[in-house]
Amino acid sequence: MDFQPRKNMKHEPVRNGFTLLELIVVMVIMSIVMAVLLPRLSGQLTGNSLRAAVADLGAIATSSRFRAADTGKQHILIINRNTKDLKLLSADKREVLSRTALPVRVDVKDMELLGKSVSGHEMRIIFFPRGTATPARLKLVSEKQESLQLIVAGADGGVYVR
Repeated sequence: MDFQPRKNMKHEPVRNGFTLLELIVVMVIMSIVMAVLLPRLSGQLTGNSLRAAVADLGAIATSSRFRAADTGKQHILIINRNTKDLKLLSADKREVLSRTALPVRVDVKDMELLGKSVSGHEMRIIFFPRGTATPARLKLVSEKQESLQLIVAGADGGVYVR
C-alpha cells in the first residue's frame, strides 16, 4: 500500500498562542475588575487585621495563663500602646519569653486594669500560678474605627473577646 499525500489539500497554518489584541483585551478586563474589587477587599483586610490582632493578643494571654500554671511562677503580659509591642515575661527572671507587635493599622485605645483606666502607655497583666490573673480590659481599634475588646477575667484568668 502506497501512501501519497494529495496534491489538492491545502496546508493551513496552525495557530498557537494569542494575538496581541486578545492579550490587551484581557488585561483591560482584568484592570476594570480589580478597580471595582480592590476598595471592597481593602475594607475586608482591615477588619481581618483587627481580628488577627485580637486573636494574637488572646493567644499570648492564654499562653501566659497556661505557662504560669505549668511552671508555678507568675508571668507578666506587657502591652505598650505607643510602640504596639506585646511582651511576655517570666516574673522570676524578667526574661522575655515572647515578643510580637500589633499590625500597623490597629491601635490600642482604652486600657483598664483592676477596673481603673490606665493613663500611661503601658499595661501589665499578671497571670498567677493558680490560674487567676489581674482583671484587665483592652480595646483595639482599626483605622476604620471598628473595635474589639479583649477581656481577661481575674477569677479564672480566662481570656474573652467581645
